Amino acid sequence: MKLIYNKYYIIRMGNFATNGNLKILYGAFSLLLSYDDYIKYNSTDCILILSVSTCIWSFIETLLYLTNTRVIKPMHVYLNDYTYTLPKYMSILLQGLQEGGFITTIGLYYGDRLHNTRSIIHLHLLLGLISVNVLTTKRPNPDVISSKRQVNSRGSLIFIGSITIYNTTMLYLYPEHFYRQLRMFFVMTYVSSLWTLCAWYKGFRTIQVQTKNPIYDVNAMVGSESSLQEYFTKRVNIFDTLCILGYDILFEIGVAYLMFYNICL
Repeated sequence: MKLIYNKYYIIRMGNFATNGNLKILYGAFSLLLSYDDYIKYNSTDCILILSVSTCIWSFIETLLYLTNTRVIKPMHVYLNDYTYTLPKYMSILLQGLQEGGFITTIGLYYGDRLHNTRSIIHLHLLLGLISVNVLTTKRPNPDVISSKRQVNSRGSLIFIGSITIYNTTMLYLYPEHFYRQLRMFFVMTYVSSLWTLCAWYKGFRTIQVQTKNPIYDVNAMVGSESSLQEYFTKRVNIFDTLCILGYDILFEIGVAYLMFYNICL
């Protein structure tokens, strides 16, 4: 029951999503993979999943912004000596392109090519560039929180549970897609694991655990007017970090993003 009564948060630190150039590069690379997939295999799968996941994730980013769950700071594009500040919703679109479109596209593209040595080398070169970019970025100000999201809130659990049921149903109806989805899932979680590890190491991503006061509800039931703190902030350890960030990677990325694949069937 601790999983239900306690609160588990993922916190993003620093000036999150302010480098427009980087988002554009991720988008351009996704388009390049989609073009290659179309030219070599006459397939529109990559461009379709890129478009669908970008649109849906941009909508989710908009909801996070409107509900004050995530702070969307002005995104800048740098060109020579000029700095352009993008409109708020253009920033959200580019964020959706990276968070949704980029991850699903490389998941599908490289998942289809796990048997190809050259493609695996290309994937690890990409992972190397991502790691270097994160690890060479200045550590964020620990007082600047970009987003704080409870991963075990009722709404979040219902959302992930509904997606899991949807994906399971689609897999039952179309079992021939199982191995392709499995390969896509592997690549997405593999890339996200390394990305998250680097972000955690540099302090861009952390967690918070709030434990329920066991006597709070008892005190409320007897009508006591004494002031009690409902939750205590726990000192987290590596096991807490592994479990919470692992849940984010496996379910909120791996399982949730397979929904985009099934939508595009």
